[in-house]
Amino acid sequence: MPGQSRHSDDDGRTIADMSMLGDPAPEPLPSGSRDVRDEIGSPEERRMVILGALGAGLSLGAVYVIIFGTVIALMVVFWT
Repeated sequence: MPGQSRHSDDDGRTIADMSMLGDPAPEPLPSGSRDVRDEIGSPEERRMVILGALGAGLSLGAVYVIIFGTVIALMVVFWT
């Protein structure tokens, strides 16, 4: 480490090698695997799959919001 200032408590040991951190290149798919992006089909079918998953997630989130809202409302009613 010539040219770099060293702290008085630095003993020069490496605790964790951070030289390999960064944006690694994506690994290619193994030879036995298949690409599922081709199975969905046309862009319209792909859009319908995405919208179906989005609708399922939003409806599940709405159920949680309703349940937690009801619990909080009951707490306010009973504890005030």
